[in-house]
Amino acid sequence: MNTLPKRLRKEPIIEAIWQAQFESSQGIGDVLPGILFTELRKSHPGLQLRRLPSADIPAAIAQVDPNLRFMPKMLMEEPGGSFIWQVGDRVITLNCRRPYVGWARFKDAAVALSRIVESSGLIAQPQRHSLRYIDLLTEELADDLSVLRVAMNVGDLSIRNRVQMRVEIPDADCLHVVQIATGAQVNLSGSQITGTVVDMETSPANSTGDWSAVRAQLDVLHDLSKALFFRQILTVETVLKLDPEY
Repeated sequence: MNTLPKRLRKEPIIEAIWQAQFESSQGIGDVLPGILFTELRKSHPGLQLRRLPSADIPAAIAQVDPNLRFMPKMLMEEPGGSFIWQVGDRVITLNCRRPYVGWARFKDAAVALSRIVESSGLIAQPQRHSLRYIDLLTEELADDLSVLRVAMNVGDLSIRNRVQMRVEIPDADCLHVVQIATGAQVNLSGSQITGTVVDMETSPANSTGDWSAVRAQLDVLHDLSKALFFRQILTVETVLKLDPEY
């Protein structure tokens, strides 16, 4: 597949996430949400702020537990809007709910968020950032690995379903972390949908640099992630079933 689709009319993306992680002094997770809320309300007047359960975890525990260090504490969303913003002591995220708004709008929102954080002066330099896409191929389309360019064998046994796998794939100056689960159940708009989930997170392989470098890397992360998804993970037949637009 030399030419990549501009978009899929039967869009499988159920969530897109841009995340930046950083080291911080104590209390940033309490100060930064207020700054973000004030700035984001200028373009999202219906924005609402709410506290997440992870905010009640004692800082001393969150600091030493690697599973808790980068948990967000506050969430901001505009009812009926596409985006969700989350903030923690060491993380900010921009989440786009289904339906996906397209790369141009998502990138613009990520750039705007990074500029607000940079101008706050609270975080001079992020440690890491990543672009993540979670796709759901519904059961009618994908009830096993046959719709993907993925093969799994245990000895002479070919494994096609009941699969949960995670692989790390170096690619140019980036690293892809790909997780695939068949027979997964996903709750979308109150309905349980079964299918194959392809979860891809792409991040720079080396140090992130300053916020300007982060913004300059966004298109690279997106292009490499998109190329891997269409050229190395989906079969040509699967792409055609998703009704591509070139």
